[in-house]
Parts: sequence; C-alpha cells; structure tokens
Amino acid sequence: MLIRHRGWQQIVNTKTKRSTPISVLRWTLLRHVTQSLNEINDDELKKNILREEMSWLNQYWAQPTPKSDLSLKYWQRLFLVKSLDVRRDFYEYLYDEEVRKERLRSRMEKRKEMVATMSDPNQYESLHHKTIFATLETKFNPQRLFDLYSLSRAARLGDFFVVDGGFEYAHNRHSYFSALIQRVFRCFKNIDRFHSPAYIIISDLSDNFQTSRHPLPHEHSTYFQGTRDQYIDLFDKDRLVYLTPDSPNVMTHFDHNAVYIVGGIYDDQNKEPLTYEKAVRQNIRHEKLPLEKYLTFHTSSSKALAFHEVYNILLTLKHTNNNWIKAFRYVPKRKIATRVEENGEKADEIEDEDEDEDENENGEVK
Repeated sequence: MLIRHRGWQQIVNTKTKRSTPISVLRWTLLRHVTQSLNEINDDELKKNILREEMSWLNQYWAQPTPKSDLSLKYWQRLFLVKSLDVRRDFYEYLYDEEVRKERLRSRMEKRKEMVATMSDPNQYESLHHKTIFATLETKFNPQRLFDLYSLSRAARLGDFFVVDGGFEYAHNRHSYFSALIQRVFRCFKNIDRFHSPAYIIISDLSDNFQTSRHPLPHEHSTYFQGTRDQYIDLFDKDRLVYLTPDSPNVMTHFDHNAVYIVGGIYDDQNKEPLTYEKAVRQNIRHEKLPLEKYLTFHTSSSKALAFHEVYNILLTLKHTNNNWIKAFRYVPKRKIATRVEENGEKADEIEDEDEDEDENENGEVK
C-alpha cells in the first residue's frame, strides 16, 4: 500500500478553505462524531458520517478517497477504526485498488475489442489464421522483425522442422506443453546466424491436457505453429525423417527436401526408445546423427541433445554443405571429451548461455 507524505505542518500553515469558521466547525463536529461511531447503532448513519469525512478530506486535504460505494466488509472495518490516520491510510488503499481495477477493466475491454477485430474471418491479420503471417505488422523490434520475416520466408518455401508433441504421457501432463514451449523458444536465440532458417511446427497436440479445451498464449505464435494435427497428415510420408538416437541408420547428409522430426521428450530420466518405436510403428524413415564419428563423449554424459542444439546442427548442415565439424560445435562442451577439428585447426567455440541452465535441467531430447 502506497502511503503518501502528509506534510501536516505545511498543510496547517497554508491558507485554504479550512480556515473559514464554517469549515472548522464542520471538521470539529466530524472529528467528535467519528470518535463515537461505536455508540451509534444505525449502520446507514455511520456510512453517511464516514462519507462526509471522506468528502471533507478530499475537498480540503486533497486526500485520495474511493469514488464508488464500498462493499460491506470494508464498511465494517471502517466502523471499528478510531484513529483518523489509520482511516486515511485505508481510504488511500481503497482509492488505489479502485484505480487498479479500473485500469484492468479498461485493458480487458481493449483486448476484447482487439480480439473481436482480429477474429474477423475476412481480415487477413487474424489470430485465427494460426500462421506466422498473421501478426507480422504488429512487431516493432527491428531484430525481431528481421527474424520473423526470415521464418515467414521459410514457411512460404515449405522449409519446416517438426517437434513431435505426442509424448505427454511420458511427462507431467499438467505442464508438458508449457515446458515444451520454453525449450522450443531456445531455438531462436542464434537464428540471426542463418539466412534461411526452418519454420518450427509442434504437432500431435490433440491429446494434450493443456491444449485440449482452450488455446494457450503461445499455441499459435508468430515464431512457430502449434497444431493438433499429426505430422503424417501434414506432410508427404516420403519427406518425413525422424531423428532418434536409437535408430540403426546413421545420417550421412542433410536432405533439403526432407522434413526432420524430433521427439518432444525432454525428460532425461526416460531411457525407453519411444521415438524410435513410434517411427517404426508409423513406417517413417528414421536416422541418427553421426555423433560417434566426430565426437567422444564423457562416460557420464548423455548423447541426447536438446531441441535448440539439434535445430542449430541441422541449419548449419544446410548452410555449410554438410560440414559436420562446424555443425557439431553446437554440442555443449561439457559433454565432449575430444572432438575432430577441421584441418587440424582449433574450432571456433559457440557461445551458449544456456549450457549452465541445460546442465541443471533435464531438458534433453530423446
């Protein structure tokens, strides 16, 4: 609660309307009556007395007081207070709460108007188009605008990267989608390094607990698209390639016509080959990254990589004509014992501010 400085002595010495005999008499009577509120049995009379006090304080002392009528619980609290200073503090608190609620109401009305306007199916910039092109014009950050146009170009050209969101049963179902979104957003940290990034689609959300009844704020983002459809219904089956560390097939090169899929499994404690089994069950081409050929992991390190690491590796392969040495620089240094260098030279280290965070979290992809 904000307590404003009273400046009693300064106010008393200032010549205002309070110095008139009528105002002084009125205030004296109010002070006498308010000190004897507990002796009055009529609640309406008590309310009228306190309203008169609030009016006098607002008129002569510039005291912030609530404009609307108070609820019964607030009146009952005021009836029990005998100190004028405590009542003034309470009046100020009620005024601040009234202003806050009015500000919230105004903001909600503006939001409803915006949603009603953008929900118009005849309007292109609509929230219900569920695409990256819907709200590009509302972004004013230059770097963000540049990144969004890069992603929109990738979406127009059909360059996609799919995160399989159908593994809620292997996680805490009440927070699976929210945690998945937090990890997907890490993919866009270094997106300015690539002139042609891939647009991310989070698929298979039909059985998701958080998105089954209502959309979440990031379900349809300008950076990626969340959908309840399955990826086998969105793309030609021949284009799909499931990246899973349990696959016996080693990836040899980046296929520009393929749509690569990673499983939305970020719990490192889960050792079951869920993504491999799903790829085999759906008869989808599956591969694994040739990590052992270029990297030697520590014995205690997991070979599972996070979403943004796989995303950056694929984009590097795409932009460097399958240079695996440069691509695997996005694998965290804490996991690597030794790595193959290019032409015997020391590789440029990729700065990754999320390494410490990844080390403390189970945020890796199976």
